[in-house]
Formats: sequence, structure tokens, C-alpha cells
Amino acid sequence: MLFVAVPVGLYVVGGSPIPDGLPTWSQVSGALMRPDTDHSLFLGVIRLMGWAAWLFLVGLVAAEVVGYLAGRPVPRLPGLARPVQYLARDLVAMAALLFGTTASLTGPSATPVAHAVPITVDQTGIPSAGSAQESAAPVAPTTGEESPRRWRTRVVKRGDTLWSIARREYGAGRLYPRIFRASENLDQPQGLSKLTDPDRIHPGQRVRIPYPVDDTPPPRRDVQRTTPRIDHPQERTTGATPTDQATSPDAIPPAQSPSPQRPDRPSTTRPSTSVASTPPQSSTGHGHAPTPAPRQTTSERNNAPPFTVTLPTGTHVGIGLATAISIAIAATRLQRRRRRTYGTTWPDQPAPNPTPPAAAAKVRKAHLDTYAEQDQPIPTDAELIEQDLALPAPDRLTLGIRNGQEVTVPLPGLGLGLTGTGAPDVARAIATELLATSHRDRAELVIPEPVAQVLFPKTDLTALATAKPGLIITPTPAAAITHLETETIHRARLLDNADQPDVPALRTTDPSEPFPSLAVITTEPSQALHTLIQLGSRYAIAAIVLAPWPAATTLHITDDDTTHAQGPHADALTGTRLFKVTGPDTHDLLQTLRTAHIPDDEPVPISTPRAPEPGHPEPAPPNPLQASERLVKLHVLGPVRLEAAGNPIDTGLRRNARELLAYLALHLNGATREQATTALWPDHTPKAATTTLHTAINNIRKTLRQATGLREPMFVIHAGTRYRLDPHLIDVDLWHLEATLTQARQAPAGPARLKALQPIPALYTADFATDLAHDWAEAHREHLRRTAIDALIYLANLTQADHPDQALTIMEQALKHDPYSEPLYQSVMRLQADLGRPDAVRRTYQLSVTRLATLDTEPAPETYQLLVDLLRHLSLHDSQK
Repeated sequence: MLFVAVPVGLYVVGGSPIPDGLPTWSQVSGALMRPDTDHSLFLGVIRLMGWAAWLFLVGLVAAEVVGYLAGRPVPRLPGLARPVQYLARDLVAMAALLFGTTASLTGPSATPVAHAVPITVDQTGIPSAGSAQESAAPVAPTTGEESPRRWRTRVVKRGDTLWSIARREYGAGRLYPRIFRASENLDQPQGLSKLTDPDRIHPGQRVRIPYPVDDTPPPRRDVQRTTPRIDHPQERTTGATPTDQATSPDAIPPAQSPSPQRPDRPSTTRPSTSVASTPPQSSTGHGHAPTPAPRQTTSERNNAPPFTVTLPTGTHVGIGLATAISIAIAATRLQRRRRRTYGTTWPDQPAPNPTPPAAAAKVRKAHLDTYAEQDQPIPTDAELIEQDLALPAPDRLTLGIRNGQEVTVPLPGLGLGLTGTGAPDVARAIATELLATSHRDRAELVIPEPVAQVLFPKTDLTALATAKPGLIITPTPAAAITHLETETIHRARLLDNADQPDVPALRTTDPSEPFPSLAVITTEPSQALHTLIQLGSRYAIAAIVLAPWPAATTLHITDDDTTHAQGPHADALTGTRLFKVTGPDTHDLLQTLRTAHIPDDEPVPISTPRAPEPGHPEPAPPNPLQASERLVKLHVLGPVRLEAAGNPIDTGLRRNARELLAYLALHLNGATREQATTALWPDHTPKAATTTLHTAINNIRKTLRQATGLREPMFVIHAGTRYRLDPHLIDVDLWHLEATLTQARQAPAGPARLKALQPIPALYTADFATDLAHDWAEAHREHLRRTAIDALIYLANLTQADHPDQALTIMEQALKHDPYSEPLYQSVMRLQADLGRPDAVRRTYQLSVTRLATLDTEPAPETYQLLVDLLRHLSLHDSQK
């Protein structure tokens, strides 16, 4: 139309722009001097302007086509010509997208370009947090002048400080002066003053975040420990230990169909040492790069097999989804702690926390076992969340395991067809992993509603889409394609405005711009979808089709997990045991992901200090504390450890023995063999679990006898059908704390209860068994934290009237044990205000901002309003003096 219809219309209306002959100077001057009564001169000028505009637009379109073919962006034109240039770029993009002209632009190939790509082997595996940090955009400040266009503007929100902004942007709050210097002369919205003091910024003000070209990111605290390192791979059935180093390339082994497992209990295999990820390479073209070939990750040391988890239901997942589930459970618990109010129900026992769904709990347990097996500290919930904050948008997808190696494919530009009875389970695994990484605008999954109902049975799709902004459910497959087409045009414009070749490059230039990796799961391999995938490498788009896809690679998955592939990458994918998630487990995993992020606008309860009413006392358990000084001390508050005669026992004690000691410490009256083996080794057969129990007891006795120099004591007593620790020989710190809590509950309200509560601050020193990942350990860890902090706040409330400074010290100790509870911060701020300490009130609020920033959130408006009210009250009180 541009090259034919427009010139024909101009010719019909105004005639040819080419004159019959060149006019003389006298003709030109005469035409300009005489009155234009017939408007011939005006119409002639309009005609020439129309032809000139058409020629200009044609030239721009031709330049854009040449740039598209050459893979280089056309330089931007200045002034009023720039909008016309954007129009030409949009015309080229829409033509390629909507009318399938990509093939004519990239070359006369009737088959997908991926056929010409050789299958390569690379050591790139699952991204670890460390690699995420390496591939992050440069953000640290340097000295010297700022490079042009290397900054962005951010609007200050309530609760922000320059320190918190610098910590979030650069990873170090101490770099806030750079933001202040760059923002001093920045024009502010009407009614707001310019920045003059780095300690005083107001909501609505704008600050400039500089990103010089040569900057490198400052080091962050090393908590991004997705997986520990493996030194000596061994056969096992209960743990997995990924590492953080990639290996050198190796040849792809010949295709081989693995024999599928059908275990009757969860099983895991060791993780690969290949978990580091290289940053995605920026495409040099305009999105018509060939579909990248799949890669197999290999192990550098001893060919350790990659990490996998297999559940009794048939679900089979890898390290990526397992890590995401661990992070989701950690986020759920921390969000609950953020809104928890302490001290209002004591001395009654707190209600138990909701437990994670069974499938999610098993996957998380297998993931955390990777740390314990290598004697590395198990990451706390906060460390897992901080690790998640450093992860970039996913650029690769791990499909499964083949010949002991992970098979990964680049996500941008991925086109994959799935057929066979196992196709829905494989699609669920892909969808669940993408949804697990969708928060913070890292990924977006588009699914038509009919497909979502098949993949996510018994799931409230509306609630899921509301809780997971990265999930887009469209009414029909055609609507899903339309959504991707709209997003593609939007991204094309943003890339053109920024003069960047592709989405990964733009993410590096402006990390604050939300550019999630897009993926669609549908049932129709249309020509429009194929065109989108041809552009996918540039615009970070992938497609999974639950049907044969002749234009891409199609995988046929049978009931026995055998995979047959057809298409460009058939040789590399045939025989892969693909990851999958069964229907029942899908509901559990999605429920875990849905509860991981409570909406920020959910109200936070306001803490009000009051002394709770006494509850009904419970009968006290047998108290072992009246015995004489014991030979051995068992510490289960913090990491499980033993002491003999005041000296730590650092060697000889196996991990299974430490787990048994912690379990028996919880059961003062002992536990049966069945109870112990089921709790400690649920994935063992009864015979193997019994053998492990006897081995652990023997190891405990042998280690303690050597440490004490005594040969007779048993230390672990077997009386009747129960095993228990000998309370006359072993002293346990947990027993002291629980006995004190019980005595305080049973004491009458008043001075007696106050006296009974006073030892608790010294007794509750750490969480229970922080190096154990069992369900029972985590449940008691949460219960003990809530119970002890309830008692601390109750004690502070009783002490506050007569000894406010002592009450403040107790509250601050409670805050150290749970630094994410906003009601605790409110209580501390209120007590500091009562003591007339405005600076302390400000510091406490700022501490809450810093702590909650690790959860990617900020204090609620109620907490900020409390700060304002307290400071206003203190200011009025000072003015009246």
C-alpha cells in the first residue's frame, strides 16, 4: 500500500511531481509576485510537499529494512523527523509480525532456521544466585563525570531514605551520596522543593540513579547459596548437593532412553556441579535469530549427576523448581511473621502455623538436604529471600536429564511442541517453574483459559492470577497470541527509543524497566505464533504448544517417560527424561506459590501494650533439672552441638546422630522406634531405617564415651519400646527453657509470674536446631520462637510501668529474634517515645525499613503513621517545656 496505493492516489489528485520542463527564472519570479487568485501556487506547493513526504517515508522504510537485514539499528534522526522514523520502524515490525514477512526478510528458507544450527554442548546450567549477581547490570558508583544517558529517575515513596534506595539499587547503603549529588539540581514536581539535605527526602520527590558506563557492582553479602559444592559424589537416596561451578564442554553422548523410576517414596539424586550461568548474549539482529540449540550440562568433577527430586506421585523436578519452592515457603513464613502480634495470648499456647502442602514440603526438604549433606549451614528464610532478590529474569529452561546430564534450552526464541500422554505433566512442570520466577517482573506466562483448566485442575484460576501478577489467563488461544503481538510491538518501540538491540541489552541498560521473559502455552501452532517465535530471540518470547509443531521441535512423551523428538533438535532431546508435575501435586505447588506474597496493602495489626489475662495452667512435664551436674551438655538452640566437660565435641558425631539427638531432646519421655524412624528417615524402607537408627545410637554412645572417658554409660536409654536421652548424664538447654516457660504459665499472675519469667531472656538464645531441615524441626522452631517471644513481650509489659528501660531492653531482644514483625517495631517505637527518645524512634523505624527491604517490601502505612504521630507528640511535649 505504501509503495503503490499512496503514489497512485497522489498522482490522481495532484498529477505527476515531475514537470514537463525546467521553469525559467522569470517564470518562477512571476508566479511568486502575482496574486494567487486561482490557488494554483498553493495547490502546487501542497502537491510537492505530499510527494516529498512520501519519498521521505519510503526512504526511512528502506533504511529500516536494510537495518533489519543487517542486524544493526538505524541511527536516530533529530527533531521532527524522529516521529516519522518511529512510524517507519513500526511499519516494518508490524509487517514482519502480522503478515509473516519475517521469512522474506531473513532469507528464502521454508524450514525453521534452527535446522541449520549445529547442536552444541555447553557447560551452562541452572542459574545460581552467584551467577545472577555476576550478570547483573553495573550499578556501583565511580568517580568522574557521568556518561550520558546512564541514569534513570525514581520517585520517592513513603518510608524511603537515600540509604535504603542506595542499598536496593547498588547493594550498599553507604553509596547514597552519589544519588544525592546527582539529584541536587533535579527539578521537582510542583509544590516540592529540591533536595538540599540527604537526610530529608519526601514522598513524591524525584531522585536520579546514576549508572556510569564503566561502573561495576559493589560486592554484596554472600548469602546467595543456591547449592553447595560437591567434592566426592556418592550414591544416595535422600539428599542432593548442587554446586556453583560450571565445567568445560564435552561431547554429547549418544541418545539413550533411560529406564524410568517408579519409586514408592520421594527420592533425589545428586545435583550437578554445573549450576552457574553465563549472562545472555545480546542478539545482533532484530529478533530473527535462529532458534538456539539445546545444551547438556556436564559435571567438572567426577561427572556427578544433577539434582532431581522424584515424589511417589510421579512428579519429577530439578534444582530450579526445588529452589523456587524453598524460597516460596520462606517468603510465606516471613510474611506471616511480619504481621504477627506477640504477647496478646500468653500464657495460652499459640495456634500452630499452617504447614506447607505435602508435595511442596518434600521438594523443599530435598533441596535443603543438599546443604546438610555437605556440612554447610542451611540458609535461613531471610537468606533465601535475599538470594531470590539477586536472581535475574530466566534466560534458560532446564527440560530434564539425559545420560546423567541436564538438558537446557535458551528461553528466548524457544518453540516446543508436546504430544503424548505425558505432555500435560511436562507442560505443568514448565508452567510451574515459570510462575515460581514470575514475581518482580522476571517472567510472564500467558495461558488460554481452556488450557489452564487442563493444566491446573482443582485450582481457583482467578485467585491464582490475582496472587501471581505474572500469570495472564486469556479467554481463547487467539487472545493469547494477540496479547503477545501487542507486547512485541510495545517492546519494539522501547528498544528503538533506547537504541538497544534486544531485551537482555535493555535490561542491562535500565534494570528498573520491567521486561519479563514472555512464554505462552497454547494448543494451536499458528503461523502468527511461528512469526512471534522467529522474533523471540530479540523480544524474549517463548512458546509451548500442546500439539505437534512441524515448524519447531516436537517431543512425544509416553506413559513410561520415554521421550521421542522430531524436528531441528531431535538428536539432542531424544531419550531425555523430562521434568514433570502431576495434577494433584500441581495444586500443592501452586498453592505454595500463591501464598508466598501477601499483598502489600493487607493491613498490619497495630500493637497495643497490655498485660494478658492468665490462662489455664498445664501440667508440668517431668523436670530433669533437679539432678546433679551432668557430664554432657547438648545444645539444640542454634546448631546442634555437644560438649563434654566444657569442651566441644567437634569430631566423630555423624549427621544422623545429631538429628536423633535433637529429636530425642524434643521428647523427654522418649519415642518409639517407629516414631523416630518415620520422623527422621521417612524415605527409607523400614529395615533400612531401623539399621540407620541403631547405627546413630551406636555412634552417639561411642563418641560420648570417648569424650567423657567412661565406658559404662549408655547415654541413650532403651526402656521397653522407647528410646530417650539419659537425663542424669545429658543436660539439654531446651529443657531449661521449656521448664521455665511451664513454671511461668503455672505461676499465679502478679509478682510470682514476673519472677518466673525473668530467666527467659537469658535462656532463649537462638532458634531450635537451625541446621536441621526436617518438618518436625521447622514446626517446633516456629512454635518455640512464637512461645518464647510471647513470653518476652508479656514480661516487658509487666516490667514497663516500674522499669521502662529494662522493658525496652527485653523488647529489643525480642526484636532480634524476629526482626520482621512490624507490631514489634511499633511496640519498641512506642516505648522509646514514652522515654522521650525521638532519635531512637527514627532509628527503629529506619531499621524496620532496612529489614523489610530484604523481603522486597516496606513498612505499612500504619507503621509510618505511628512514626509521624509519635514524633509530633514528642515535638509538642518539648515545645511546652
